[in-house]
Amino acid sequence: MPSQGTNVVGHWKIVDYPQHPECIGCQFSISHDYEKPNSYRLNVHIVNSLFCPLEYNPTSNEWTLAGGVGTTLMLGPLEEMKKENVISDLISSIQNLEVEGGQHLVIKTNDGEQVRLERSQ
Repeated sequence: MPSQGTNVVGHWKIVDYPQHPECIGCQFSISHDYEKPNSYRLNVHIVNSLFCPLEYNPTSNEWTLAGGVGTTLMLGPLEEMKKENVISDLISSIQNLEVEGGQHLVIKTNDGEQVRLERSQ
């Protein structure tokens, strides 16, 4: 049985984000940082690539943002840039990640939002 940490690795797509339905379909990718145990990297691409390091604590089964959110700096259509700002705010306020049944990922934020993603190819 994979640990909660390794279970998040893969490609995910937002399927439920009640506060921002315009973000449904946004693709996330989470990879393991093999240089540091329990360290991962989250990537999202809308107009720019947004990325951040995540750290998993297997003792408490909790995730934390392990640094700031980085981004490339290109301009795009206004609606896409607004969506990108929403996603940037989302990933910068991650409080925890939870995998449900191996196929769904729930992102919980510091301000109580919950966003559901499903595993994608």
